Amino acid sequence: MIRYSATLTLAALLLTGGIAQAAAPTSSAVCASQSDTAMTALVADFEALSASRDPLRESSNGNMAALAQWPDDSTAALSAYGKALNSQMARLKAIAPASLCPDQALNQALIRDRLELELDGLRFDEARLPFNTGDGFYTTPDYAVAGVVLRTEPEARAWIAKLKALPAFYATETENMKRGITTGFMRPKLVASKALVVMERHAAQPVADHSLLSPLKNLPDSIPADVRTKLVAEGTAVIASQVRPAEDTLVTFFKNDYVPKAPDSIAIGDLPDGKAYYQYLIHRNASTDMTPEAIHELGLSEVKRIRGEMDADIKASGFKGTFAEFQTFLLTDPQFRARDPEDYYNKVSGVLIRVQGLLPLYFHNLPRLPLTVHEVDPQLKSSSSGYNPGSLTQGVPGTVIINTDHLDQSPTSGLTAWAMHEGVPGHHLQIALAQENDSLPKFRRRDDINAFVEGWALYSEHLGVEMGMYRTPYEDFGRLSLEMWRACRLVIDTGMHVKGWSRDQAVACLRDNTGMSDRSIQNEVDRYIGWPGQALGYKIGEIRIRQLRARAEAALGPKFDLRNFHDEILKNGPLPLDILSQQVDDWIKRGGS
Repeated sequence: MIRYSATLTLAALLLTGGIAQAAAPTSSAVCASQSDTAMTALVADFEALSASRDPLRESSNGNMAALAQWPDDSTAALSAYGKALNSQMARLKAIAPASLCPDQALNQALIRDRLELELDGLRFDEARLPFNTGDGFYTTPDYAVAGVVLRTEPEARAWIAKLKALPAFYATETENMKRGITTGFMRPKLVASKALVVMERHAAQPVADHSLLSPLKNLPDSIPADVRTKLVAEGTAVIASQVRPAEDTLVTFFKNDYVPKAPDSIAIGDLPDGKAYYQYLIHRNASTDMTPEAIHELGLSEVKRIRGEMDADIKASGFKGTFAEFQTFLLTDPQFRARDPEDYYNKVSGVLIRVQGLLPLYFHNLPRLPLTVHEVDPQLKSSSSGYNPGSLTQGVPGTVIINTDHLDQSPTSGLTAWAMHEGVPGHHLQIALAQENDSLPKFRRRDDINAFVEGWALYSEHLGVEMGMYRTPYEDFGRLSLEMWRACRLVIDTGMHVKGWSRDQAVACLRDNTGMSDRSIQNEVDRYIGWPGQALGYKIGEIRIRQLRARAEAALGPKFDLRNFHDEILKNGPLPLDILSQQVDDWIKRGGS
C-alpha cells in the first residue's frame, strides 16, 4: 500500500533527476582459451542452478514459470541441490586459475566462495531454521506481492497457480521444522512466539481483503473488465479453499508444537553443534574467519572510539548535561520529532533529494533505476524498515521502506544517515548499479554478500560527512549513534550467542551507548537473537572499505581520485572482503585509473 500518493509521485520524479547516467561496463580482457570456455559454461550452469533455487527473484525478472512457484526446500530438492553443487565444485577445481583470463579468474573465485558456503549450509541442515526474527518463510508471500506487477492474463493465471501452490510450500517448511524439533535445532521461544503473532495476523485477514489478492486487484485496463473480474474471483476462491486452511494449519502447528518445545536459551551456541554453526554464520555474513572473541574485542574498541566522537558533538552543540541527559533530550524534544506520518515521509524524501544532487561529485557512474519512498505494507510491520530492490524489467523502482508507527519513539536526528544508508549512496546506488551492469554475469549482478552490501551502506553514512550532509551537531550525533549501534552489534551478537550474555546485558549495551529509543533497542536485540551473525557484516565490511580507501590514498598520493575509487569498489558487484581487497590492490598497482 502506498500512502500519500500525490506527494510520493512528486518525490519519485525528483529522485530520478540526478540518477540518470547508466553504469559503464567494466573493461575485460579477451577470454578465449579452453579454460575460459569451460569457465563460461560453468558460470551458465551455476546461474541456472541458483535461479532454480530462487523463483521469487526470477519472477521479478520476467520468468513466467518462476512466477507460479515457491522455493522448494524439501528433503529431495535439497539432496539434489547438494549433488549439483558438488558436481560444479569438481568441475571448478579441474580448471587451473592461472589458465584463466582476469575476468574468468574472478568468476571462478566468486563461484568457489558461493559453492563452499552453500555446501557448508547444507551440512548444517539449515532448512530446519526457515525463519528469523520478523522474517522467513511465513513472510515470503508478502515479499512476493511487493515484488510483482501483473500485466497480462497469463501472468495473472501464473499468480493464481502460485496461490494454489502455497499450502505445499508451508507443508514443506513445517516438515523441516519438525525435523528441527526432533534434533533440538530450533529458534528460541522468544523468536518463535513473535513469528506466531505474525502468522495469526495473516490468518485473520478477511478472505476478500487478503494481501495475496492485491496483484489481481490491480490488473491493468488492457485486460478486459470481465476477465479481470473473473481472475479476482478465481483468486479469492483459492484463498478461501486452500490458502486460508493452510494458514490456520500453520498457526496450529506453531501454537501447539513449535513454540512450546522451543528452547528458552537465546544462544545459537547452545544448540547441537551450535558453536561451529555460529562460526560458519560469521564467515557467511561477515566475510571473515575472525573468531567470536576477536570480533567482540573489535566491537569494544569501536565503541570506545565512537563514544569519544559523540562526546565531541555534545560539546559542539552547547548542551550542558551528561551523555544520558543528551540522549533523553534527543528522544523527547519536539524539534527531533516528525509531526505525523506525512511529515516523516517528507523528511526522508528531502534527504534523498538533497543527496542525489551531490552524487556526481563522488561517483562517475550512477544507476538509471529510479528511487522512491513507501510506507511498509501492513503485513510486514514486524520486519525492519529498509530498502527493497527494484527492477527495470518489471518497472518497479528501488524503494526505501519507512515505518511510521511509534513516531514518538523515532527521533529524526539520525534520519539523514539512515536515509543515505538505505537509499543513496547506500543500498540503492550499489544494488541498482550491479543490476544494470550487463558486462557482469547474472549471478554477480544479483549477489547479496552481506558484509559488502551492508558495509558499503555504512560507509555511505560516513561519506555523508564529506558531502556536508550533516548540518548540525545533532545530525552528526545521530550518524554516530547509528555507527555506535553497529559497533555494539559486534559486542552484543557475539556476547549473546557464545559468551553467555543475557538479553538484559545486550539491551544495556545499546541503552548506555546509543541514542536509540527503548522500543528500537528491544526490537534490535530480539533481531540479533533470531538472526545470529547477520548484524556483524555492517561494521566489519565498513571497516574494510575504509581501510582500503586509506591504503589507496597513501599509495597513490595526488593520483588518488575518490570517484575512481568508488567505481572500483562497485564495478564488480558485491565481493567477499578478501577478494575485494585483492581487486583494490591490483587497481592501486595500475595507478588507480
